[in-house]
Amino acid sequence: MIQIFGTKKCNDTKKAERFFKERNIKFQFIDMKEKGMSKGELTSVSATLGYQLLHKGVGF
Repeated sequence: MIQIFGTKKCNDTKKAERFFKERNIKFQFIDMKEKGMSKGELTSVSATLGYQLLHKGVGF
């Protein structure tokens, strides 16, 4: 399943949710202001994207 990490007010998060809903693709939304990432999720994402790209994406 696809996971979207973002905030409810983020326009990019809203666009991603709309994209997947329109195509009937299941996804899970994780609100970074409420929950955040677990250590395992952070390790997995940073290994995939690289730390520099992950760091640049932080906008809240």
